[in-house]
Amino acid sequence: MGGVGKTTVAQACYDNLRDSADANANDDTKFHFVNRVGQNGVNDQDRVEGLVRELYSKLLSEDSLSREDLDKEYRRGRLLKTRVLVVLDDVHTPSQLDELLLQEATDPRKLFAPGSRIIVTTRNRRVLEHVKAKIHSVGPLDVDESLQLFKLHAFSLGSPFDDDDDDGGRNDDLSHKVVSYCNGNPLALRVLGGALSYKDNKYWESFVLKLGKTQEAAIHHVLRTSYEELRDVKDKRLFLDMACFFSGHWRSLLVKYMETVDESAYSRVEDLIGKSLLASVFDQSEGEILVVHDLLKEMAWNIVNEEEDLGRRSRLNDPADIHNLLTNWKGHRATEGIRLNLSKVKMMSLKANAFEGMNSLRWLNFFLPKGFGSRHRKIIVSEGILNSLPNELRGLRWDQFPLASLPGGFSPDELAYLVISHSPIKTCWKENQPELEKLSKLSLTSCENLTVIPDLRKSANLEHLVLEKCKSLVEVPDSIQYLVELVRLEVRDCENIERVPDRLNSNVLKHLILVNCPKVTHCPEVDSGVLESLDLDGTPIDELPNAIYKVKQGGVVCLYGPSITSFPQLSTSLKLLRLRNTAIRGIELDHRRRQGSNLPKFEQLHLLHNSQLKTLSRSIWNMVTVELTIEWCPLIKSLPEISRVPVGDLTRLIISGCEGLESLPSGINHLKSLNYLRCYGTTMKSLPNIEELDKITHLALSSSSRIESVPPNIHKLANLSCLMLIRCWGIQYLPELPPNLDFMDVSCCKSLLALPSNVGSLRWRCLCFVECPKLDMNLPEELVKNFPQQALSSPHSKGMLQYSGSEIPKWFDYKSTENNNEDSSCVTVKLPHPNSSRRHRGVVKGIAFGVVCSSDSGPALLSIRCECSIGSSAAAASWRSPFLLGLSSSDVVYMCFDKNSFGETDEGVRGGGEPWYVKYAGLDVCFRIRFEAKRGGDLNKLKKAKCKSIGVSLLY
Repeated sequence: MGGVGKTTVAQACYDNLRDSADANANDDTKFHFVNRVGQNGVNDQDRVEGLVRELYSKLLSEDSLSREDLDKEYRRGRLLKTRVLVVLDDVHTPSQLDELLLQEATDPRKLFAPGSRIIVTTRNRRVLEHVKAKIHSVGPLDVDESLQLFKLHAFSLGSPFDDDDDDGGRNDDLSHKVVSYCNGNPLALRVLGGALSYKDNKYWESFVLKLGKTQEAAIHHVLRTSYEELRDVKDKRLFLDMACFFSGHWRSLLVKYMETVDESAYSRVEDLIGKSLLASVFDQSEGEILVVHDLLKEMAWNIVNEEEDLGRRSRLNDPADIHNLLTNWKGHRATEGIRLNLSKVKMMSLKANAFEGMNSLRWLNFFLPKGFGSRHRKIIVSEGILNSLPNELRGLRWDQFPLASLPGGFSPDELAYLVISHSPIKTCWKENQPELEKLSKLSLTSCENLTVIPDLRKSANLEHLVLEKCKSLVEVPDSIQYLVELVRLEVRDCENIERVPDRLNSNVLKHLILVNCPKVTHCPEVDSGVLESLDLDGTPIDELPNAIYKVKQGGVVCLYGPSITSFPQLSTSLKLLRLRNTAIRGIELDHRRRQGSNLPKFEQLHLLHNSQLKTLSRSIWNMVTVELTIEWCPLIKSLPEISRVPVGDLTRLIISGCEGLESLPSGINHLKSLNYLRCYGTTMKSLPNIEELDKITHLALSSSSRIESVPPNIHKLANLSCLMLIRCWGIQYLPELPPNLDFMDVSCCKSLLALPSNVGSLRWRCLCFVECPKLDMNLPEELVKNFPQQALSSPHSKGMLQYSGSEIPKWFDYKSTENNNEDSSCVTVKLPHPNSSRRHRGVVKGIAFGVVCSSDSGPALLSIRCECSIGSSAAAASWRSPFLLGLSSSDVVYMCFDKNSFGETDEGVRGGGEPWYVKYAGLDVCFRIRFEAKRGGDLNKLKKAKCKSIGVSLLY
């Protein structure tokens, strides 16, 4: 049931536990609250992918982690050492929970450190049953609690326990009657309390009579009654707009949008918040947003859909209704708002007069969910022209807008936002452009033919201007300088823009983003004192911009280009400073320390592709508090010595492609908080002593071709879970391994003679030894032979073993080969009956599959999916490899086990029903292997990946 307080209880638990942790200096728990997981009206896959990025970027203190990033072994290792408290609010389906917990939902102990807690709120009990969670049902409030909450909102008391004399003389009988209709539902109590606040006794009596005259479902009727008590039709219209179209948007922009319809929108929004029909919440990534509870959104659409006459229905979001209205409807059309998810439309052909006569239309939103392919146009205009769009429009978003310009007669004087993407548009208006005085947001994205943006000289209210991937655009007009309400200017991947304004006069500018604009050579001067981010990555400005000194504490600065010749003399603390492709030769800040000047502080300092950088200041260890990344700086031969424990708590040191680096500081043991050390592509021959780095979980030395040995005392690093030694050609032997190591890759170590003796006693998640030509295979062969037993005893739900070879191991029950099977990527299995006496193996605990594969296109990183299907039906269940598979021109054997979900598409399991192997018992099931490229991967390499044979076994 919605509105009973699940989120409120979870928030209270979260706040209390976080307060306790904050009071304990030794508590290193990471906290994150994920709001509205199953937000209605949002593409599920896109929503969940965004939340995965948000959640794990926060927990690991890294920026913009993708789902593929989280498959990397060292990050999994870090997560296993991270104690967390995570709230996942309003999860709708088991698949959402699985995705958010990286397919470890059934046992988060395999994802996070001991002591972690995951709190899930949901209306769907099967979500929790799916993962065998401890379930706490949030019941209704009792009578006393209901009265306390109701009075808090009805009488505006500072506390529900305040003196009842403040109720204006209203007796408890009326309060009890109102409360009785709410059945203990907190949302209904808040809404009714807000509706009756500041009303006299006569109004209360009338309200109670109205509540008692219907036999409707109690909660929905209560909420509907509160809506009906909005006496002003403008209040009702505003609520329906918010509930149907705008829940979850920025408050500042929404108020401006609504003010184009009603000048008193600001106060009306406040009133709706006071009546609990709207809520204002602060989102960590988006700031203050306005949200409408799901029950209230359901009620709003129910109200709208009560009108049976489609032409008189005020708001539409059903694709069939919208198609009917715009293509076939002959009668009156009083529609005020349309919201169409284009991913749910096959094709819609509009005539030139499709919008004629729709004089009430204020909101038109044809949108593609983020991440949805935009190649196939969903809406076409059959005659190549639209005669008009309604001039009453306040908001227009049209992804894949099909024309070269907006209709000539379209003159929306009250337009509040204009958003167009993936369109062949060349100019928004060919002539007679409206003045756009009310415009608050303009976003033009992936409009490759766009040559000019609208004239914004009169758009004094503009807050957001976004121009992205508009490759024909050559300038951002100077008139932008005078937009004093501008909060965000974002120009990204516009390769031909040459001119931007010299100055931005806005005092409220928070984000100035000029990214990958190679012909822009200067950064505008900034007057704002609230600048949070200055991102010039990929834009080669002529000189260090003064705007960097305007970025406030905790902000982000990214600079690029050879004109940056000295390290910025900053004194503030930043979340991130990134310097890429600069001509900086040295970072010398020790003199500031000697002079008593404060050193800058950075959570993260990224020095990337700085080809002239040679020296770093010894103070750098006191400047960086979380992560120091140095990549492709070939002239750096050594890092500064560390003579004592630094002030900061540096947790990650990342060095990559610094081919001149010969050594790490001998005092690296002073970095007591270091948990991640990566040195790729250096010329180091050995590491210094690191046995005191007792928090380190990940050590990576890949592509360091000259390194000859790993520290012999590495076995003392009890927290080390991941060791990466790919292409370390000089290593011949490895020392005894640490007890908790569960991921090791020694592929392409051409001199490696043997694996350590204790390798077989460790509980692996991933072990790779591909293309190690000198390796003694006696021990690896034992690992292959014992793989099923290792899988069953492993604490991990998924794991893999990868090695050079051309045969599926003999222990696999079912195998295909290239010779005797037309399709070597498929094997057919007759599933046993659960109670069959033939096998006597017991209960199925998982599945193991093996693949012999290669790639004709050379090295490739791909993912493998194993699907099982019955006949010509779609996959009944599928398993995705937990790690990327490294293919080469030679044969590789890849083996994987999965004891977790028993099939990602198996709705029976997700719903708490019988598993796939029970559901299809006795049937012939085809197991098929297919390769998948990670997002943005090389599709040509995907096509040339070959599966030569497959093996499948059920684990008992």
